[in-house]
Amino acid sequence: MQGATLLSETLSQYSALMVMKKRYGEAKMGRFLRYEMDGYLRGRAFERKQEMPLMRVEGQTYVHYNKGSVVMYALQDFLGEDTVNRALASYLKKVAFQQPPFTNSPELLAELRAVTPEHLSYLIPDFFERITLYENRALKATYTEVAGGKFEVKVTAKAHKVEANGTGTESDLKLADWVDVGVLDAEGKPLYLEKLQVTKEDVEFTALVDARPAKAGIDPLNKLIDRKPDDNTVTVEKL
Repeated sequence: MQGATLLSETLSQYSALMVMKKRYGEAKMGRFLRYEMDGYLRGRAFERKQEMPLMRVEGQTYVHYNKGSVVMYALQDFLGEDTVNRALASYLKKVAFQQPPFTNSPELLAELRAVTPEHLSYLIPDFFERITLYENRALKATYTEVAGGKFEVKVTAKAHKVEANGTGTESDLKLADWVDVGVLDAEGKPLYLEKLQVTKEDVEFTALVDARPAKAGIDPLNKLIDRKPDDNTVTVEKL
């Protein structure tokens, strides 16, 4: 039935991601997740019939593998890995070795929804129940050197979120999202990374960092599904 491969393939992929995170560290996960996001964006671009939301996926590998990886990794980033594990353990306890009728994706989402705090409740419909895409982009970033060898970074950016139907028609979604804003060094490691509630398209933030900044922007590590992830950061220029 619809959503069957969310339960088998996406959750298997999530287990592999957590092993990878433990083995190589969170800082090195970005490269693989970017590969997965690119795979999802390519897959939906060549969809010949109709893209399904993750909870109703009909065997499309670009949805249950590529999108599933990005979504589940983002979910544990927002909620905490232990919290997601608690929901999965509760779900498994209820459905393991089940006889027909078998479990379905709404039952899994009920467990995830139960551990999601109210201020993040939008994540479940955005990630699983509809096709949500972001169009976040950094506009300008500057820095000045301040006392104590620190650097003050000021960033302006734009945020935009849309919902797509299965055949590509899009409509704007209201912003009330918690999104990473950050400053990166020359190796791409975060010098500053915080979640900021974004309620309008114009985004501004100031950060104080301990090393010379190289890049800065909105969702700089590409945790959300963004159609143009390359423009999420810009080079930080000295004032």
